[in-house]
Amino acid sequence: MPRAARPVSLDLKRLDKLLAPASVAVIGASRRIGSLGFDTVEMLLRGGFAGDVYPVNPSYETILGLPCYPDLNSIEKPVDLAVLCIAAKRLEDYVERAINARAGALVITANAVVEKDTSPTLAARLAQRCADAGIPVCGHNAMGFYNNDRNLRVCGFSAPDEGVRGNIAFITQSGSVFSTLAHNDPQLKFNLAITTGCETVTTVADYMLYALDQPTTRVIGLYLETVRKPELFTAALKQAALQGVPIVAMKVGRSKLGAKFALSHSGGLAGDDDALQAVFDRYGVIRTKSLDEMVNTMLLHNYCATVPPGGLVVIADSGGERNLVADEAEHVGIAFAQLSPSTMDALAAVQEVGQEAANPLDPWGTGLEFERIFGESMAIMMADDNAALGVMSQDLRDGYFLTNGCLEAIDIARAQTDKPLAFMTNFSGTRRSATTKALNDRAIPVMSGTRDALHAVRNFLNYRDYTYLPGKASLPETIKDIDLAQVSGVLQEYDALRLLAGAGIPTVTTYAIRSANELDLIAAQLTYPVVLKTAERGVLHKSDVGGVVLAIDNYGVLLKAYRRISDRLGPLALIQPMMRGGCELILGMKTDDAFGALVIVGAGGTLAEYLKDSFTIMPDAPEQEVVNKIERLRVYPILQGVRGTQPIKLDLLIDTILRFTSLTQVLAGVVQEIDINPLHVSAQGVIALDALVIAKDS
Repeated sequence: MPRAARPVSLDLKRLDKLLAPASVAVIGASRRIGSLGFDTVEMLLRGGFAGDVYPVNPSYETILGLPCYPDLNSIEKPVDLAVLCIAAKRLEDYVERAINARAGALVITANAVVEKDTSPTLAARLAQRCADAGIPVCGHNAMGFYNNDRNLRVCGFSAPDEGVRGNIAFITQSGSVFSTLAHNDPQLKFNLAITTGCETVTTVADYMLYALDQPTTRVIGLYLETVRKPELFTAALKQAALQGVPIVAMKVGRSKLGAKFALSHSGGLAGDDDALQAVFDRYGVIRTKSLDEMVNTMLLHNYCATVPPGGLVVIADSGGERNLVADEAEHVGIAFAQLSPSTMDALAAVQEVGQEAANPLDPWGTGLEFERIFGESMAIMMADDNAALGVMSQDLRDGYFLTNGCLEAIDIARAQTDKPLAFMTNFSGTRRSATTKALNDRAIPVMSGTRDALHAVRNFLNYRDYTYLPGKASLPETIKDIDLAQVSGVLQEYDALRLLAGAGIPTVTTYAIRSANELDLIAAQLTYPVVLKTAERGVLHKSDVGGVVLAIDNYGVLLKAYRRISDRLGPLALIQPMMRGGCELILGMKTDDAFGALVIVGAGGTLAEYLKDSFTIMPDAPEQEVVNKIERLRVYPILQGVRGTQPIKLDLLIDTILRFTSLTQVLAGVVQEIDINPLHVSAQGVIALDALVIAKDS
């Protein structure tokens, strides 16, 4: 997309001042080897940065052969980037000096924590001052960044890999993870690697949009502790989805208390992490659970740009390792490609006596000519239309005959297929650097750890199958016509069901009564069995207070039940027909502090929170996402019909959910929570039996 069509962020030209500057000043530069001020200058020079570097410190005349300036004004022209290698107690003064000297951007390494701080805090004051000046800031409390497209390495710690170019943009809120990934595996080749620090002004979302503007970016990795600027973050994810750039994210600090203040069942089901997962799912973000899985996933996307249709093909060098791969694949939930009979015949013809054709394959027999057998086997398997990715599983060791033979086998296979190939080690050993480089030179990544590697393969293939679909172009007329002025306070069941019915959501026939006389007036209209419920205000969960009586089969029992409930809880009550058979689901909405309205679907009834069988989606989720997530519910097999029961009308359930998502888009500004529980689903149809609407002004 052209820049003009991109989400509003810090202007990318301004971000150039930070990430692609023509000049860099290091304030607090030093001649003391190993100090922050020395290593920052040394890293700039060693990396081959072509721009101007200005050490700034009144105590020196030169540093590392460069003239040293007493202050920024002595440089006699504004610098694009000022790197502040100074203590926190001096930050406020030097940030002000840098702004006054018209520096275009800042990197702040200190943590902005000082003794006897005032309110607003130093961190808040710095953020406000830099925001007012309109300049991007990496930090505070940031280790810096690398823009390897520009040979620019702004970091106060001496590190390897200068001059390396790559296609992975890695953005992390942890300096330690920055150092771990950027400095410990040469096959991870970055175009951008950024440690954001506390994001005083510039956030992960800003950096993502910058990375998406770089032609060298193939994949973006995110290590997140929190999400700032959620609207811009969501817009950046959407931009990545539209461009087809995979986002590989690891989020730490999952909340267990995100829903503790929720009033409805729906609000109790979805916590902060569920909200983030809904956003990730909407935009195809690949979420990983470990750094190894994250690295393996980024490697696959970096080295294997295109992925054909089909599944996984694996060759292991022993029966034991093949069994390990099979077990872990089942745990991960990834199926091996089903190869055609002709492929299996050709594969069998290559094997030694006693070795069977299979996927995964163990082609090791006597070991004679194993290079040829491994290579030809991989080529035959990859020629099958159902094969998308070929993985060779072997624990590599430099100088080992088996490792060298596997390299030969890969060359044999590569000569006959252009489909993506990868290596997988079952054990994360370290004596394989030369072999790893040799494979990388062949555009083949080396993934570490069986389970993490197979997770990465699943992520890789799932992203191939993801397509971003826009939300509904228009809302149903019945929903657009809803009078929002009538939605106020807490809408109990009767009024909530009327609101839902007005939106085209099927609701149960409901009679409201306030006395035994009113019950007598509607008696002739009732068809038994019926359900009696209290409708008194303030009773949000009726079953918890004994406010629901089920399966009432005659008027006399109904009258007695009504008198008992009215004496305890009050006279206002509802009567509805008793629904038999089918299943109970929950359909609801909650409002997340960061991402706004979200929709929750899952197993319902009084135990909804305890069953933990639900999913969360964004209100504009497309139909296919809804279908996919319903099929992953544990209750889904029951919905399809078990032990003689008929399957539910799934198309009506999908339609009801989509109508509800449209309703949430209209009500998002005025409603905090909505709860339809239970939503009765059966072979006869879908119908809301109970509902609760909590407005934001309640």
